[in-house]
Amino acid sequence: MGKRLFIYLLLLCVLQNVFSQDISIGKRDKVYSKILQQDREFSVYFPPSYNTAINQEYPVLYILDGDYNFQYVAGFLELQGGISEVIPEMILVAISGKGTNEYRRNCKPKIEGLEDSGNAEEMAGFIEKELIPYVNKNYKTTDYKILGGHSVGGIFVINTAINHPELFNDYIAISPALWWGKNAMEGVMEETWGKTKSTTASLYISLANEKGMGVNEFIKKIPKSIMEKNIHYREFPDEVHNSVGLPTYKWALGAIFKNWYVAEEYFGSAEALKNHYIEVQKQYGSVFNIPYTIVGNTHYMLQKNDTERAKVQTVLQELNPNAFVLFNTYRAGKLVANKEYEEAEKLVNDALAVNPNNFDTYNVFAKIKLAKGNTAEANEAIDKAINLAIKQQARQWQTNELLETKAEIHKKM
Repeated sequence: MGKRLFIYLLLLCVLQNVFSQDISIGKRDKVYSKILQQDREFSVYFPPSYNTAINQEYPVLYILDGDYNFQYVAGFLELQGGISEVIPEMILVAISGKGTNEYRRNCKPKIEGLEDSGNAEEMAGFIEKELIPYVNKNYKTTDYKILGGHSVGGIFVINTAINHPELFNDYIAISPALWWGKNAMEGVMEETWGKTKSTTASLYISLANEKGMGVNEFIKKIPKSIMEKNIHYREFPDEVHNSVGLPTYKWALGAIFKNWYVAEEYFGSAEALKNHYIEVQKQYGSVFNIPYTIVGNTHYMLQKNDTERAKVQTVLQELNPNAFVLFNTYRAGKLVANKEYEEAEKLVNDALAVNPNNFDTYNVFAKIKLAKGNTAEANEAIDKAINLAIKQQARQWQTNELLETKAEIHKKM
């Protein structure tokens, strides 16, 4: 009775520790700008695998007016990248607007004779020469980056796409306020694209069910050669100005990463898997993350084909070690259900050799030990998993899986 009470109190202590953690999906950061002569704050969203995956780098979405837009865009990236897995997991860098007047000034270019001009070029210089280098140094980023802005922020996005087309891989202007300065951006465009008739920019422009934004007038003046090759335009008649951001990001990011996405959600062979991600590497400069859905479904399709499944494991290890760890962990879990404990343990050990800090893998390891009747080792493994999950700020639904295993072990002690 005393031993059971001690174990119960210990489990209660573990649960208290887990449930008293702050909810965290990112952090607040800042960098001093010599160009702007001020501190510039920004918020950073980390995708679910950020603190768990090894040597994994992520594309970055930079957005304007970050304090206003951070929560909804971060939630969108969590859904689309971490849960639905229809786009890669991404880092979000949401640049603080520092108040309405400062934000608007930063977004508007300086135009001679226009009183309501701003310092967009200085802002672009800050982003290019100070913010991006800082983010690349301090966070796990790939070279693939996207700039997004809404309304007045859309002016900045378009101005940057015109004057700095290679600064970002893609630009997303959400219902841009192109009425500003009596359609002043038309003049900016005509002095650049109007003369060159070409650009390397990839620009997505949206418009809600609103009139007087100046978007249609701007679109009509874009040279045909640029409109056909570089501009992606879509109207959202069921959205108002303040609701069009979410469907715009869904449309634009879905289009940007359409060749990364695997519609079938599995590969029937190692060759198909390898060929797909070779093409992804060529187009985007990185494989990015390989989704859990792809890994699990591919295993399911090949569960009776030992030869091809082994080839898939080899290819995954070459392409992305984290996907190899996912594959081994997933397969080991299935083998535990089939009571094939020895093979399951070997897969787990191979996974831990690649990533010794994967809490999911330790969870499966704990289940193996429990199934073999070794509750002490099972308890040690699940405690390690829980501690890793806390340290890595795992999502609560992920931690719940570990607590469920902990409870099962508790019943056997």
